[in-house]
Amino acid sequence: MNEHLNYKYLPSVEHDLDWGLTVNCVGTQEIQPGEAYPPAEHPLSYRFQPAAGRMLDEYQLIYCSNGAGFFRTETAGEMQVKAGDVMMLFPQERHTYHPDTNTGWKEYWIGFRGPNMEMRVKNGFFSTHHPLFHLPISMSYDIIHLFNQGIEAAQHMEKGYQQLLSGYVNMMLGYISSYDNASSQAEKEMAEDMHQALLFIHNNYHKDIRSEDVALAINWGYSRFRKIFLQQTGMTPYQYIQETRIKQSKFLLLNTTKPLKEIAYDVGFSNPDYFSTAFRRITGVSPLSFRKDDK
Repeated sequence: MNEHLNYKYLPSVEHDLDWGLTVNCVGTQEIQPGEAYPPAEHPLSYRFQPAAGRMLDEYQLIYCSNGAGFFRTETAGEMQVKAGDVMMLFPQERHTYHPDTNTGWKEYWIGFRGPNMEMRVKNGFFSTHHPLFHLPISMSYDIIHLFNQGIEAAQHMEKGYQQLLSGYVNMMLGYISSYDNASSQAEKEMAEDMHQALLFIHNNYHKDIRSEDVALAINWGYSRFRKIFLQQTGMTPYQYIQETRIKQSKFLLLNTTKPLKEIAYDVGFSNPDYFSTAFRRITGVSPLSFRKDDK
């Protein structure tokens, strides 16, 4: 076998589809500049001639981690592929793809089918009109890690491996969908800033932070930050900070015997009475009742 080729084609039973998703194949291969494509080692049902293309009876995600190439589908036409791009293949959709002979490429792929994916397509999350996704190179570690975990699980084929593999697919689809929803570069940068704001809150909610501190942490003016944050989360920054503190206090109430006063300080309230007031306003019950009702 080609030393740059590592893959597994997998058996599945109809019961696996009851989980919602079943994986048919997963692998990686590196194509050197000028090397013939695709390699001949793949099963006959997956081979194709790039000039003629093919149709599959499954979905596939194909991630280009380096190099460049070309991708064409019956619906979307021809597209250029670069490092960081994900090609999505749809069942019964004629397609073809190949690396640029001058650069080659390294690709990772996973093939799958199931009612969960059919529902996502039906509900408009994915479409044959938009089969190419441009992900930032900074995301490559996470994507490649998921593929490598999938390859390892497929090689061992231990009990429940199909459910494990479907989880990796769902994570990849989540990455693709969440990033692709920000269509312009400006929107992507704004989405990244909002993500950093949420991280700042989750890392500092136990301190005496204000909404203005969060805006300052991402170098935004407060008025604009508050407006965009509200649009993105449905809450003001202040509300989100309070919700985060109350959520953590619930965990402490249920999993520790700490007194309410100590919990209030632990989650960032400087006044235990205000903690109780905020807890009741958000949850509808007092902290003490919440702790007792769970017993």
